[in-house]
Amino acid sequence: MAAETIEIWPATGARVKLLKVEGLVPGAALSAREAQTYAAFRIEKRRSEWLAGRLAAKALLTDGGGKAPAEFEINPDKFGRPCCGATLVSISHSNGWAAAAVKPGASFLGLDLEKIEERHPAWYSDYFYPSELQKQDPSEGTRLWAIKEAFLKALGLGLMADPMDIRTAGKVSFSGKALERHREMGSPEFTLETRQEPAGFWTALVAGEAGGTTR
Repeated sequence: MAAETIEIWPATGARVKLLKVEGLVPGAALSAREAQTYAAFRIEKRRSEWLAGRLAAKALLTDGGGKAPAEFEINPDKFGRPCCGATLVSISHSNGWAAAAVKPGASFLGLDLEKIEERHPAWYSDYFYPSELQKQDPSEGTRLWAIKEAFLKALGLGLMADPMDIRTAGKVSFSGKALERHREMGSPEFTLETRQEPAGFWTALVAGEAGGTTR
């Protein structure tokens, strides 16, 4: 994916936008409520990342339409997942990049962007089963971590659930709080896609709805 473009990820059918965080300004893109949230951040890094994620999402929501970005207000749904009206949105940011994904009609959507980097040895044993990761590989470990985070976002759990509740070996499966939430949502089916984009990062995307395909 070229930097800062919109692309369709064909396996999931979702649209994804990457955006560099540095140097962005809100302009007229935020609703009044969103502008208040933006102004309330005390830490500049957090403010900049939040804005980049919102701008990436709004680029997707406004793509091909005639409405102004400020008309697309993003708020949490009943599970705490970002959405605009009935449209789920997923947002992630890492090390100077933000990413957003949208798939109209999806009831299950999660995106995670992670920089590939060396990790403490304990990280591998704390978050992965031996069947998932046989050796301490920074790239593969980062890819699998992005998958787990994407699913936890799609479930509206974040790190309220144990990442070990998401098993990535073979067909993705759930246990613990993740399984409870998936059942609460009606056990939506899903498709998973990962890409090593942008350079030096892994991005994982899961999307689906009732009656979809699980793979």
